[in-house]
Amino acid sequence: MIVSGTKRPNFLIGRLYRLRFAIAQALGMTIEVRSDAGRYRFRCRSYTEYKRAVTLLQKEEGTIRWLRDTLRPGDTFCDIGANIGLYSVFSGPLVGETGQILSFEPHAANALSLMQNIALNGLASRTKVISAALGDRNGFFDFNIIEATAGSAMSQLGRTLDGHERPFVPVLRECKAAFTLDHLVAEGVVPAPDVIKIDVDGNELLVLAGMRTLLTSAKRPRSVQVEVSHHYEAELDVFMDTHGYRVHDRHRTDIGLRKLARGADPVLIAHNAIYKPSAA
Repeated sequence: MIVSGTKRPNFLIGRLYRLRFAIAQALGMTIEVRSDAGRYRFRCRSYTEYKRAVTLLQKEEGTIRWLRDTLRPGDTFCDIGANIGLYSVFSGPLVGETGQILSFEPHAANALSLMQNIALNGLASRTKVISAALGDRNGFFDFNIIEATAGSAMSQLGRTLDGHERPFVPVLRECKAAFTLDHLVAEGVVPAPDVIKIDVDGNELLVLAGMRTLLTSAKRPRSVQVEVSHHYEAELDVFMDTHGYRVHDRHRTDIGLRKLARGADPVLIAHNAIYKPSAA
């Protein structure tokens, strides 16, 4: 559509376009996922969001089981790489009215959907959404967006290699604030979390490096789940062992299991590792 910048917009045409955008907005759908533990609602405006919502309980059954088994009423759950809020929303009933959810998501479209889904599930009063990145230092860095659609993944802070170490050309770029979790806890911005989930598409070690103090403190988290790639698996185990944590369990995503069934090399398939303090 081309318009003249010197003429006032036609009233009728303006009304028609207002109706058009209202219809487009209304075409988004709300998905309700039901389980024995509760009901979870997600507002979906893209097919990517829809796919994430409808597979909440199947995509990472191990993550769902870990959250159910680990979270307690009154806990603080830290969801690092929250995307549109699947696990933040799922954790709400588990931490209860006295608990708190810390949802970190630097991708602007994802963060907006995350906030809307938090509100849709009545969790706004116990959830803090932080649209900043976590890493091993504080500062401002290029956030390279691989896809602008809500629900997308693989955008990267300070680099243009995706989670599989493949180069990409950003469709958008933002100057993004990044912090260490240690800094945010020390400054009182967020409380020390009891349980942490980290899924940041290849930057997991940087995020962990930014919480060294937390991991060795008296208030260290009792369970940490990290997405693991073969690019840094051995280094990750050494890092966690050095900071007093051992592997408690490992589990694969639904996609990973299907790749295994097709004969893929297990070493090359990302998985989730659950770490607990060595003395636990």
